[in-house]
Amino acid sequence: MGIDYSANYGIGYKITASSEIADLAELEEGLDDYPYDKIGRGFDYFDSGNRFSGTIDGSFLVIKKPMQHGLDLTKAKALVDAELKRLKLEPVGEFGVVGGLMVW
Repeated sequence: MGIDYSANYGIGYKITASSEIADLAELEEGLDDYPYDKIGRGFDYFDSGNRFSGTIDGSFLVIKKPMQHGLDLTKAKALVDAELKRLKLEPVGEFGVVGGLMVW
């Protein structure tokens, strides 16, 4: 038996579903594929946790090129905030460096 993993990180938010979309059938098992199908260009989505046990510790939305507009992340934060609003997702915690390990 082998174990694979991926380490993911970026600048953005840990996220959760808002009350507007929480009852959608595609969210019965958590966010999982919802953001993959709807995410905009320039953003990335990943989970952290353990697929063997079915434990997802967090889901994250990050911007692919946060320094595109310079070292001031104000524009990057505004872009991520707009994407969260468009996807009807809510941030958990503050905007910043996020990441985690996914084991499967």
